[in-house]
Amino acid sequence: MLYQIGLIVLIVYVALVLSKRFNSTKNGNDLIYEDEMDDEELSSIDEEIH
Repeated sequence: MLYQIGLIVLIVYVALVLSKRFNSTKNGNDLIYEDEMDDEELSSIDEEIH
């Protein structure tokens, strides 16, 4: 019984470590908000969408 609980805790720990590692590599770029863009960037994005 204790062996099974330890195994489950180990699996959960490994999953948390892996998910943190994947999230840190995927979120390497920062977000740019609309009010930080100039008019040219906004118009080019609008053209891409429509």
